[in-house]
Amino acid sequence: MMPRKRTSTTLDQTVIPQLSAEELRSIYSQELFVFRCDVTAAQISSAMTSYPTLRDVGVLIPDDISNLSRQIHTRYRLSRRESEVFGHIGQLITDLKSGEIPGHPLASVHLMSCLKDMERFEVANEFWKWLIDRDETHCDARVYGAAIENYAYQGVAQHELEEMFMEALGRYSETVDPKVARDTGKATRLMLLQGIITARILHGDWRGSYEGFDISVRLYPTLTPARIYELFLYERPVKEGYIVFLMACRAGAPPRPPTLTPLLKEIWAKHRDVKAMIRLVYAFVGAGGKPFPQHLNSLIFAILGSLPSDPSKNKGEEFDKMFGATMALIRDLISAFGTLQVFPSEGTFNTIISLGGKLRRLDLVHGGMKELHAAHLVPNMVTYRTIVNAFGEMGDREQFKAGWRDLCAARKELEMPWDVKDFTALIKA
Repeated sequence: MMPRKRTSTTLDQTVIPQLSAEELRSIYSQELFVFRCDVTAAQISSAMTSYPTLRDVGVLIPDDISNLSRQIHTRYRLSRRESEVFGHIGQLITDLKSGEIPGHPLASVHLMSCLKDMERFEVANEFWKWLIDRDETHCDARVYGAAIENYAYQGVAQHELEEMFMEALGRYSETVDPKVARDTGKATRLMLLQGIITARILHGDWRGSYEGFDISVRLYPTLTPARIYELFLYERPVKEGYIVFLMACRAGAPPRPPTLTPLLKEIWAKHRDVKAMIRLVYAFVGAGGKPFPQHLNSLIFAILGSLPSDPSKNKGEEFDKMFGATMALIRDLISAFGTLQVFPSEGTFNTIISLGGKLRRLDLVHGGMKELHAAHLVPNMVTYRTIVNAFGEMGDREQFKAGWRDLCAARKELEMPWDVKDFTALIKA
């Protein structure tokens, strides 16, 4: 009996075992763990090195793409170096369009917003044209908000942006009528509100902006992002900015510290209201904000600047009492900031020295230098130049000459080139 002949099989007839997504994630668990750690630590270059392998085997989930996009956006906001992230954004958009990676609405938001921040509007617009026809794995009301903001910064007409806003409400408000959603905020996402508020502010529609702002703070009092408050701080008059800043602090969402600095300066320049400035800093710190040394400098400048600048009024027992109380307040402020681990900088004492010259107070000029050394700080070029200006304003010839010699010696010792401001101070004095 002849043995049975085996039937030959070709490759296309062979059944190749397929691994499930969970089995693949188990096999690549170590690589996936390292990738997620890199993303969490904002190590973008490292994360993008392992990204292609994980993409090709299909083990990335929507949250991975969302988190990676968010960190890329954050990296650009901090560095403002387009070359670090633009290539990564292009790669992610290409892979989203081809379906090689899963989508996530927040990934779409961050990618589009980052392109808007870079002013790469043509890429952002092209991405939006693809997103608008996708389902909620890629696009939702939040993405519409980012798109509205993107087009607002390109100067697109407000009525077109309002139409996009109503389209988003009609598409995602479910059982709520779009007009009701527009007027009451029901079934409205916060990012969508942020987009239309931005559009209205940039087009000068203040009533509409405040209507959106009112809905936001009423429905989401503790969730309204600082970004929405900051729009009003930058675009509205200082009195309105002052109120909005206090509202943000009361809601527990203090704006970023850099926004407080110009607000303090503007309040002093336009209203000379020291109490309002102190109240702003107090509310900011109470809401968990971290003050900067510049905020202390602004307060000291305003407090000393509130003293009479007329030399004839800078004498007498009454002025000495007022001056003593003012200096006591400044020392208390420095101490209070110190408890927050915010210590005076050279600029703080430069401010005191400068105002000492304007007030014709020799003790204030010398006191500023003394306190600077007591704080274990070293005078910088601005300090020496400020001293020259101060003694020039006071008309003290000998002290002025000594201050100029100190400036020359410091330039020579530190081998620093001369600044035109040095000679301006000399000529002015």
